[in-house]
Amino acid sequence: MLLVPLVLLPMAFLLVGSFQSAPPGQAGKWTLQNYDVLWTGDFLELVVNSLLIASSVTAISLVTGAMLAVALTRWNVPAARFFDSITVIPAYVPAFVGAIAWSLLLAPQTGYLNRPLTALGLPPIDIYSWGGVIGVLSIYSAPIVYLYLRPALLSVDPSMEEAGRLLGAGRARVVRLILLPTIRPAILSSALVVFINSLADFAVVGVLGLRAHIDVVSLRIVELTTKGVFDTGRAAVLGIALALVSLCGLSLIARALQNRDLATIGARHRMEAPGRAGVLRWLGLVLCVGFMLLAVVFPVAVLVIGSLQPYLSTTFSSGWTLDNYVSLTQYPGALTSVGNSLLLSFLAATVCAVLSAALAFVVVRRGGRLGQLVNHLAFSPLAVPHIVFGVALIWTWVSTSGVFYGTRWILLAAYVALLLPYAMRAAVTAFQQLDPVLEEAGRMSGATRYTVALRIIAPLTLPGVVAGATLVFYQAMKEISASIVLYPPGEPVIPVVIWNLSYQGQFTQLFALCVAYVALILALVAVTTALSRRGGRL
Repeated sequence: MLLVPLVLLPMAFLLVGSFQSAPPGQAGKWTLQNYDVLWTGDFLELVVNSLLIASSVTAISLVTGAMLAVALTRWNVPAARFFDSITVIPAYVPAFVGAIAWSLLLAPQTGYLNRPLTALGLPPIDIYSWGGVIGVLSIYSAPIVYLYLRPALLSVDPSMEEAGRLLGAGRARVVRLILLPTIRPAILSSALVVFINSLADFAVVGVLGLRAHIDVVSLRIVELTTKGVFDTGRAAVLGIALALVSLCGLSLIARALQNRDLATIGARHRMEAPGRAGVLRWLGLVLCVGFMLLAVVFPVAVLVIGSLQPYLSTTFSSGWTLDNYVSLTQYPGALTSVGNSLLLSFLAATVCAVLSAALAFVVVRRGGRLGQLVNHLAFSPLAVPHIVFGVALIWTWVSTSGVFYGTRWILLAAYVALLLPYAMRAAVTAFQQLDPVLEEAGRMSGATRYTVALRIIAPLTLPGVVAGATLVFYQAMKEISASIVLYPPGEPVIPVVIWNLSYQGQFTQLFALCVAYVALILALVAVTTALSRRGGRL
């Protein structure tokens, strides 16, 4: 029943809003005029650009994330636990912050990394291009793939692969016939999440793509809802168009997982890779170090440098100061945003963990039309741009009770509804990898349903559920699209303050806040990693 006010009503109001001539809270007429946005001359170009970026980012992220996951779970990479913690950090940082950092690193003439290239007589790399947009989005999407594939790979007993090798199968055949079919749900789920996220991204395109005259559907939606005329009707139409594309992807994923009869009957859940991997051990080390430099070291370094300058200068001629951090504490809402982000993100992760476990059981074990309905209903918000869903929530609460409107709890409702698909896909994947025979064996041995759930289902599905909840927590920490529309006056969250500083051109304070945000994320990652290791020993 919770899915009705969280998901069904906003989606219904989104559809109704596409036929309204006025924004939410105002008297309007029924009209079809909003749909004229579909017949404008550049609509097809916007769709093609969006699909090209999303497809490219998905392909690159799948390859990169899969290689990182395999390296850290199968190739016995040195310091695997350290790289495991580092690899996921870009998934927790707002992508547009990374885009700003990379714009300073690879600005055509003055970028920190382009200056030595020019000095060596090499052509500079232009970050303001298709390659720049796709590259930055891929950096911040690959960790999402890693977060999905890591628990799936750890759930596959390495003895299955060793048995295949003993029977004469080569490494490639073992991967094709044993490993890939087993982790296929995680691969497809992560690919869908990355595709939809990239399809709905506007921040990176706005920072790096506008100079290259790159425009996408999501950026046009932002323009319709935040600049000039508040044209929510046409924004809803474009949001529905993106939703239809995303739902097509969901249908393809569901069809690919039909009639699947493979399941995991054992679990390892530890980062200790089996045996020696020879040259792959060092190849994996090079891959992890390279990704760490591109995704963490270079962007964080430029953020730190920028936060310590009175004004941005790639020649360091402006000098150094700590005033940006001092003035940040006096910026309206900056300190409040930290508490709000932590509280709302934790509550969203907790609610999503409980809901996803219950709903995944219905989807996988009950199946049928009820399972399909629950799956599509819970997953549908991911198919809608978050800023449009935020408008739909305003429509919902203004038009009904209005209980949450104007409070920070409407942000919690938005986070739970928008991010439940992340937890759902991880939980569904965990249940799909659990063979029902194990539960039946427990019942036949005299165990009650409660005992079976506690002793069999929970231990084998908990890593997937926790991985999904962890992803929800950090996604909520960086959520900006819906937050900009919904946050009440005086109660911002961290991404909103970052966006406001960027919009006002206060980049040195922006970088100071970003450094503090990254430090907070690193601390949280360290805590969760320590807790997971402790749990693995229990």
